[in-house]
Amino acid sequence: MQTELKNFLQTLLSNAVPRPDTVTETAWGKTRTFVCYDLYDDTFILEKDILSNLENKDSLVLIPKSSLIKSDDDSERVFGNILTLSSGNHAVTSIPLIAGRFWGLSTLASEAEQMEALTYRMVFANCVDNTLELSQRQAPTRLVVEMDEWLQALGYPMRKIVLIDRVDETLEVYERRGQDWRIKPLAWTPEEMQAVVRGSISRIHSPIRYYHNVKGVHFLTYRNFRHWGALIEKNFPQFLNGLTELCGTFGNQRQSNLLLPKFASHHEIEFFGLTPGIAVKTLVPRMMAFYEHIQKLDPNDPKTALDATELFESIRQTFRKLLADPAYTDENSPKLIEDLYRHLCGAIYRDSRDFLSRAFDDMRTALPGATYSKGNRFLHEGADPRTISILEYLESNIGHGDFIEYVNIYEIRSSSEHVRLGEGKTREIVYKTAWNPLSSHLIEKRLAQRSTGYGVYTLVRAYAFRELGISFGKHRMLARNDGATGAVHYFTRSRYPGQPFSQIPAARFFNRNQQTGAYDTEQESADIVRSLIRLMGQSAAENMILKKYMPDGTCHFAEGKEIIEFGYDIHFRKEMPLHVRLCSIRGTLGWPNRDRTDENLNALAKFYLVKFARVTYEYAQKHPIVDVWDHADAFWEGFATRTHEIAWNYTIQKKKFDSFHPQTFGDYKFREKWEFALWALERQNEMLPKLSETFHNYFQRLVDSLGIDPPEQKKKVDVQIFSPSMTILPSDSNRTYNRGGSGPTSL
Repeated sequence: MQTELKNFLQTLLSNAVPRPDTVTETAWGKTRTFVCYDLYDDTFILEKDILSNLENKDSLVLIPKSSLIKSDDDSERVFGNILTLSSGNHAVTSIPLIAGRFWGLSTLASEAEQMEALTYRMVFANCVDNTLELSQRQAPTRLVVEMDEWLQALGYPMRKIVLIDRVDETLEVYERRGQDWRIKPLAWTPEEMQAVVRGSISRIHSPIRYYHNVKGVHFLTYRNFRHWGALIEKNFPQFLNGLTELCGTFGNQRQSNLLLPKFASHHEIEFFGLTPGIAVKTLVPRMMAFYEHIQKLDPNDPKTALDATELFESIRQTFRKLLADPAYTDENSPKLIEDLYRHLCGAIYRDSRDFLSRAFDDMRTALPGATYSKGNRFLHEGADPRTISILEYLESNIGHGDFIEYVNIYEIRSSSEHVRLGEGKTREIVYKTAWNPLSSHLIEKRLAQRSTGYGVYTLVRAYAFRELGISFGKHRMLARNDGATGAVHYFTRSRYPGQPFSQIPAARFFNRNQQTGAYDTEQESADIVRSLIRLMGQSAAENMILKKYMPDGTCHFAEGKEIIEFGYDIHFRKEMPLHVRLCSIRGTLGWPNRDRTDENLNALAKFYLVKFARVTYEYAQKHPIVDVWDHADAFWEGFATRTHEIAWNYTIQKKKFDSFHPQTFGDYKFREKWEFALWALERQNEMLPKLSETFHNYFQRLVDSLGIDPPEQKKKVDVQIFSPSMTILPSDSNRTYNRGGSGPTSL
């Protein structure tokens, strides 16, 4: 029972004036009686007794009265809005309403006027667990916002009204209000997608189960089609109801649901899993013929059911053969769930599958915050203490005379964090001030340990290496009391523009038209491919200088912590990868051995170079537009250039860096680790030629072994880079890389 919604409506109606008469309508074999109430200028039309049994997916229609009554004189303009509530789909009330059969509330006479009102002047919604989910479809943004504000003015809480369509203009309006959290977030894990798919299951009037999408389209899967067919033997009258629902027409509806246009190329009911256009040419005509044949027969004659079984079985087999993927027969298939989810959330109407990637912005969930108006803050219900502290921090850092226009706060979602929404480690803050033409982005993250000492150690590492030239952004530590958890430390930094290296959309590797912004998808750009791997070489040099090393024995290079920024490159005169930044301090100064010996440096070099060669090789496999050895050369060019640059920064201010010994609390041994990192930086710069030779040999082994990691080979690579003999090859190898040629040469 949806108690909150029921109480809201009952409270409204207790103050409203009921109209004395009722209206009876029959749709798809079911007769419904409707009652009507007036509350000042507003009118409420409800299916009789529906409040006694509210269910998920019950349909609401919201429409201004002025959209139904034409008036040439402003003085005769009608005020107020109409809300209808019924079981079944939205057509149960919307069609009789615009046709004037509901208490004469519509004066739209022509079919064209009625269709325009149905398409552009109504906002449709569904009741889902006490939440009203508004579906914009083709309604203008102005109308959606107006109906949202009306519901709130009537007393329904803002937190219980969400928008399920993702229309750019509407998203922008709610972003400016600091209410991005009211847009239903996209799912990005298989579990979340499956939950959305299951939650979209609905019926119209018959026992057939559909998946109902944000645009109002009802998708009928093969399994649900087959289950409906089983009713021929179990409950033939119910089967006939379903057949009528698919193929029949009622009232002003002149086309069957299988042919009734709904959104884009989809109809009210759509067979799921078929190539676009196939259903209309094959399945739908056969279903219509099936319906017409059964209509001529006596439903009580046992032969009718036998005929229905034979005809249905033939159509079912055709449906199965026409499926674009055999996995669509299995309702639990990951393939079906992912593709069905794309249809349900409306992604198929907005983008191309070939260039989809999981964007950073899809891996975050907006949280209640505040709306700002002329510098004044109005908190939203549900804003937690951490959010309030963030808002106060922003307000305290705004320049004199400037003011905040809007703030949206998001929690960054992680598959490794299984916590309730609002309890995650990382948040993003997007805000704009009056003096800023563009919005600013901050990342706020809770430190792994609550101690002040760990906070100091974390930020000191970021400050020190940033001054040395490492691509860390500015960090600032905050401490506050988060309720029951006590004092907790956080840090903030700017969010870096771009995408993680591991999640760059495929389109980014193609040239982009400067006038239209469209991508030329015929062939990848060799310039872009080379530039990107060169940037990753720079990032690799920084990882090695930072001595990034995790407790699990990895450095997590190229796994999402390197952010690539794209922009206009004046030398290439087109969009190119411009910068790479490191977004994580974790693992910095983590190398466990700080002995200043050749053996330690050999182990360190081997640890990193094996990983770097593997990443470069895998990248080369994905982008064959560039010769495989060009990938290796470009990567190493970036590595060497960045190493020289940071070593130069150290050299010209060596005394200051050597004497940097901040007081850190706890047994973090910053001074010892810092001095080792500086010493190793000089060695890395001095030995670049030998490091290059070793990297290319590792890369050669990967090319020769078709992707087998060198440590797994029978001929184990045992590199000694920093020993006096400078041996760089295993004793049983007779190959090395000749940088002047195209590949390996014999010694």
